[in-house]
Amino acid sequence: MKNSNIKSFILLIFLFSQISLFAQDFVWQAKVGLVSQNSYQKINLNPSIISKMENGFDDIRIYDSKNIEVPYILESENLVNKSDYFIEYEIVSKENINKWPYYTRLIIHNPYKNNITKFYLVIKNSDVTKSLKLSGSDDKSNWYIIKDNYQFQSVYSNQNTSEIEIMNFPKSNYEYFEILIDDWKNNPINILKAGYFDSSYEEGKFSKIEAPIIIQEELSADKQSLVKIQYAYNQLINKLSVDIPTSDFYFRKAEIQIKDSIIYKKKKPEIYYRTIKEITLSSNSSNTFYLDNFKTKEFYLRIYNKDNKALKIDSVNAYQLNNYLICKLEKRGSYILKFGDKNTPKAEYDLAYFINDIPTDIPNIDCSNVEKISSAIMQKEAGVKISKTYIWLAIFLVISFLAYMTFKMLKDMKKEQKE
Repeated sequence: MKNSNIKSFILLIFLFSQISLFAQDFVWQAKVGLVSQNSYQKINLNPSIISKMENGFDDIRIYDSKNIEVPYILESENLVNKSDYFIEYEIVSKENINKWPYYTRLIIHNPYKNNITKFYLVIKNSDVTKSLKLSGSDDKSNWYIIKDNYQFQSVYSNQNTSEIEIMNFPKSNYEYFEILIDDWKNNPINILKAGYFDSSYEEGKFSKIEAPIIIQEELSADKQSLVKIQYAYNQLINKLSVDIPTSDFYFRKAEIQIKDSIIYKKKKPEIYYRTIKEITLSSNSSNTFYLDNFKTKEFYLRIYNKDNKALKIDSVNAYQLNNYLICKLEKRGSYILKFGDKNTPKAEYDLAYFINDIPTDIPNIDCSNVEKISSAIMQKEAGVKISKTYIWLAIFLVISFLAYMTFKMLKDMKKEQKE
């Protein structure tokens, strides 16, 4: 193969790859707010940003003032957040008996006489087996056995200097509990705390979506109301609240639907709706409903009135769970989010492997209003103005040249083999 042919072939491949890059453009951008310190930050993705993404959360990038891409991790709020916390019981007394039969005596106070089936004991690290006895009392004088010869095997931690051990026993509600730990074989263990774990549940954080256009139609023949809810852009909806301003009692079955298809029969359109969720509208409830990442520009609320007077829908408020980009930013640095390109693949950053090493308590930072990337900005970034018509024409020409060069090289190779 001739060197000139090889060089031409490589040049054409390079041109093709560069032209392909020009064909992928972000449509929208938002400026990241002022960065107050050098640290990891949580950039809030507000509904106006998410509504203009084309490929889930894949088609978003962060760029600094030098147009260098900044790695990030996507974090999304859960619908319900569960928190576990440790509640201590008062240890009324703790003593080590240094004479036969050698034991540690611990008295724990249960002031509200709660029903208890276990203690969580915080113990200084040790690797030992002990025998325990648990008794209960309501006056600290008369004790009654609950569990005898409880074999306790400690499990130490390599990360901390103490570990939590669980002591299970039959359900009891004594005001006082006595734990006797057998120490005649070895030295006592150091029990720091006794208590239990409780849980709290908190709704995730939401952001309100822009108000939609609402059009209500009464389908009298079917005894139904069809309410159309329409937005300017696709919205990601996790929570929906329907406002019905009436003092009357009502209890109506309803469905959240989307327009699935239109079929023309004898030149007449027939619209088919697909149900996303069945709900109940009631005067005794808040009429708030939760959806699983429901993304749409338009949906319908179909209300089954039966023989009742139609309900008037005053407003429909939609909310989405907060989403964040976690990334390391520099103080007073200038950063821009770019998004809205359906051809952009999901970003792959090393940062994803270190999510557990990033602090949880980090600053939140907002973005300014979303704006469309103008052709002038695209020109400046690309360095040259190329219309899409010319891009596709160039791609066609490059493919044609590649086909021609391939044919020519094969022909030259056959000629060289004959010679």
